[in-house]
Amino acid sequence: MQNFFRRGNSGRITVIAFSIIWDYISFMVLKRRKKHHIQRQSSFFISTMSAAIIFFLFLFSGCRNIFAPAIGELDGGKSIYRLDLASPADVLHNFRYAYIYRDSLMYANLLDGEFVFVYFQPSTESGTGHYDSWMRDTELRATGRLLGAFNYIDLLWQTTLDSAYYTIEDEVIVREESGWFEEANYADISKSYQLTLGDYYTLIGDASFRFRKDADGKWRILRWEDKFNSY
Repeated sequence: MQNFFRRGNSGRITVIAFSIIWDYISFMVLKRRKKHHIQRQSSFFISTMSAAIIFFLFLFSGCRNIFAPAIGELDGGKSIYRLDLASPADVLHNFRYAYIYRDSLMYANLLDGEFVFVYFQPSTESGTGHYDSWMRDTELRATGRLLGAFNYIDLLWQTTLDSAYYTIEDEVIVREESGWFEEANYADISKSYQLTLGDYYTLIGDASFRFRKDADGKWRILRWEDKFNSY
């Protein structure tokens, strides 16, 4: 049903449906009162139609709890995401919750326009293999299918295996540190992770990221090399 009621349209459909049902209730109550029905019958009718309202609101909201917070929101309307993306740590934080909430729009905002994903393609014949890669558009399509394929996803960043931060000007490294500093505009970070997909699949591996601070002042992922070790 979520595929039918596209994001952005479901809110309009819900409001229209609510208005139509409520107008119908008001009309019927007035009609019954004119016919001098007893108050208990009117109350039962209103209660029944109120239940119908809740059902239709649930139906038109795409089969999700209409009283639950929006995706990525905490109680009080605060976002769980770090929208400033002021550091690579913010990007990894949002990366994790984009997977948990299966939020492909947020995930897309984390990738640099020149993003490339690198992975090792094993060869069953030779027992070796080779590295392969794809660009941002393919990554977004692949991740969108992944996030839509499972009802439950969890991602845990574990150990930081290596890190380096740079100031690069005209392709020359001006400064390099192992820890974060304010003037950095590139960073390389390697993390171990555990990714749980549904009830039966757990991937454990390492991911090496290169981050770049873009012209808008936000950090994004420029390159991701992934190596998973086991299921």
